[in-house]
Amino acid sequence: MPKKNRTSSTTPHQGDVTPAPASWWRLVSVALVTGAARHIGGLLAGLAVTWWQHD
Repeated sequence: MPKKNRTSSTTPHQGDVTPAPASWWRLVSVALVTGAARHIGGLLAGLAVTWWQHD
């Protein structure tokens, strides 16, 4: 009686699956939004300090 192979060759293994193309796009967009938020935050902080010290 032959042994039955439980893994089929048609189903990809977890390590063989390539990431979707949307993943790099999401990383780039998150990086851009984060950079823009930090830049705007820095500008607002500088404006607040300038306004606070305007004597």
